[in-house]
Amino acid sequence: MISGLKGTLKKLEVGFVHIETGGITYEVTISFKTYLELKNLPPLKEIQLQIFHSINERGQKLFGFLTEQDKEFFKVMKGLQGIGELTALKILSFFSAEELYRIVQSGEVKELEKIPKVKGKTSEKIFFEVKQNLKKLELFLSGSSKESSVILTSLLQSPEEIAFSKKRETAILGLVQLGFEEKTASKEVDKILKNFSSNDPGEIIREILKSL
Repeated sequence: MISGLKGTLKKLEVGFVHIETGGITYEVTISFKTYLELKNLPPLKEIQLQIFHSINERGQKLFGFLTEQDKEFFKVMKGLQGIGELTALKILSFFSAEELYRIVQSGEVKELEKIPKVKGKTSEKIFFEVKQNLKKLELFLSGSSKESSVILTSLLQSPEEIAFSKKRETAILGLVQLGFEEKTASKEVDKILKNFSSNDPGEIIREILKSL
């Protein structure tokens, strides 16, 4: 079983990264959050990821995380009934464990619809499963260490800047999920945000689609 990889960054795209180590190149599935934290690194930079090695009847797959905390959060989420590995990874792209706990405690099921392709019954199912297993999330939060991410930009940002960055990143990911290239999505989101002040990424995406 592979539990970690340290090697050369060979290729990076939304959803996966290629890491070369010991003459072998591994394809590792990553969240959009991890992609954003890696995308400004120069080519051939040495990186290290915590790995969850998935083995089932369909084959093998590597999931990569910048911190052990993110890896453990992923394991908690994918272990819930009806929440598979890819849905768990989507959750990590948008919410920290603390944010998800707050959403469930306050009953804000609509917050989960910020995740692309998670609407209606799907968001309700995720909400229900997390709520039914809230003790697991509480145990994770009580035992998790406050590890630092490789990219510590949030420490240098005000709460308003953090909220704006998250809104922007969520809208970009939504467009990417709809088939936009990441560069095009970034350009369109930045253009619409100059004159559109909504805090809802869904509304931002709708405005962009209307303007095309």
